[in-house]
Amino acid sequence: AGAASAMTGGSHLSAHDRAEIRQLVPGADLQGLSNAQEAALHGMLVDPDGTDQASRARGQIRSILTW
Repeated sequence: AGAASAMTGGSHLSAHDRAEIRQLVPGADLQGLSNAQEAALHGMLVDPDGTDQASRARGQIRSILTW
């Protein structure tokens, strides 16, 4: 229930997701994101096989934030 309950207003990004994004990309502006941007960012943070995706995610996050 943790991640699901942390989501608000239909947002795909929980508070934990936002904190993780800001850790990977300091100063990331997460205001005014489209639903597609939020869904893409959330999808990158979900790690189904347990591997470390931080370096790949960092570049992708920057790309998504500049759509």
